[in-house]
Amino acid sequence: MRSAMLAPRPSVRGPLPKHTPLLVEALRRLGCEVELLPWGRRVEGERLPAKLLGRARDVAAARRAVIRGGFSVVVVKTAHDWLTLTRDLALVRLLPRNMVVVLQFHGSQSTRLGAPGSRAFKLATGALVARADAILVLSREERAEWRAFSPNLQVFVVRNPLPPLPEGAAAEPHSANGEKTILCVARLMLSKGVFELVRALPLLRTAVACRLVLAGDGPERARLRELVTELGLNDSVELAGYVDGAELASLYRSADVFALPTTHNEGFPTVILEAMAAGLPIVTTQSRGAADHLVEERHALFVPPHDPHALAASLRRLLTDSALRRRLGDANREKVQEFDADHVATEYLAALDTIVRAHRA
Repeated sequence: MRSAMLAPRPSVRGPLPKHTPLLVEALRRLGCEVELLPWGRRVEGERLPAKLLGRARDVAAARRAVIRGGFSVVVVKTAHDWLTLTRDLALVRLLPRNMVVVLQFHGSQSTRLGAPGSRAFKLATGALVARADAILVLSREERAEWRAFSPNLQVFVVRNPLPPLPEGAAAEPHSANGEKTILCVARLMLSKGVFELVRALPLLRTAVACRLVLAGDGPERARLRELVTELGLNDSVELAGYVDGAELASLYRSADVFALPTTHNEGFPTVILEAMAAGLPIVTTQSRGAADHLVEERHALFVPPHDPHALAASLRRLLTDSALRRRLGDANREKVQEFDADHVATEYLAALDTIVRAHRA
């Protein structure tokens, strides 16, 4: 199979530049010819005019590269919002009809497709998937929602491979200065549950000495800092900013629990995989990929969204029970082996083979 894969540039932040090259190399080991083509923003913090111009250039360059390369399959790694919809729709409409087009959504607004309203968004989404031979998603929940929206659409659930953590990231978690450490690695935005984490901390600290480390940057950083100050938590909450590599590995090593009470339109967050590889117990919401891959009381404790009290209760339980932390952490180290790149690529290739056969038929 000769395929082109359009994916974000290595120069930008996020999980896709970490795990996409691992998938490509694993597919090549299985005998596939895969060419990785740049797609999406060039730098962090692009302004809208630069984004629009850059996406137009991407579409033209990708079309030229795909046609010149004679690929039989094009995989577009993308999101599901207005900007990516218009860009992806422009590309697929310009590609030859005999070319197999596969869209991989790394999180999608599939819930919105089954809810009232959003007529224009649904029309644009329908036009996009009408040209695609299939889509790939990261959870069974998304698959069901996409099939309800477009019953004739082929939808496959795939996984992302685990990016390797720097050496030492899987060391045993430990407490710092007698306090337990809760770690959250996320973009600082409302849907990631970071405000609920901060609000849960005063409730939690009445029972256990602990601190919260928020690693990441985002549009809500200033408001989050205001809330930390308002609640008198300046000495207990660290806003570490965006971190990667050895610095991120050190945060995983020093944590006792990983928490991500997300309601974001994502599939299965890569940071959860990284925390599992580091042997951390998880506290998260039971949605999408987390519901597929994590078992309550074995790998994680699930909390309802937007509920600081329930979040504080689950964190308190873990931070005061070292045996429970150890049991969940050990199970996570074992579970995460299922996301080895070669295993993931074998399933991925099987999906692509099925899509190509259906296209030819």
